Amino acid sequence: MKNKKLFLIFMVCAMLLGCSKAEKEQGVQREEAANKVITAMFTGPNEDLCNESAFEMIGEGIDTSTERGDGWEELKQNWKDLVGEYFVSEVFDTFVEMGPANQFLSEAYIREETMSVEEIEGSQKEEDTEVYLVHWLMGEEEREDKIFFRYDSEGLIEEVKVL
Repeated sequence: MKNKKLFLIFMVCAMLLGCSKAEKEQGVQREEAANKVITAMFTGPNEDLCNESAFEMIGEGIDTSTERGDGWEELKQNWKDLVGEYFVSEVFDTFVEMGPANQFLSEAYIREETMSVEEIEGSQKEEDTEVYLVHWLMGEEEREDKIFFRYDSEGLIEEVKVL
């Protein structure tokens, strides 16, 4: 009887340690994903991720829902190769096409400025969301932005937005 109790206590402890280890690994994966996405968003200009192909054409006779530069699919593939593994597949296209992926890169491209990440701080962490404070440079100008991430139950990114 005593052996059964000890065995049961041992199994409960092993399960708890295993769960906390899995949670810790998922937290590391989330932080790695967020850092990689943020670094890609705030380091430029980067012709592989943002160039004239990233901009929609505007004008008479242009179907803005389909008109992108010739290299648009290549740019999307470059984003996918760099950070696609961290995203829920349905969300990735939205992040690149309409989300914040090119928001800062396009500004650097248009202004012909360099930009770089100085520091990334985790400022708020919840069960399925995280907010990071990003200290970065656009040319000589120091800036700060908060980036929000939402994750699914497997730790993949479901949403990224600038706060």
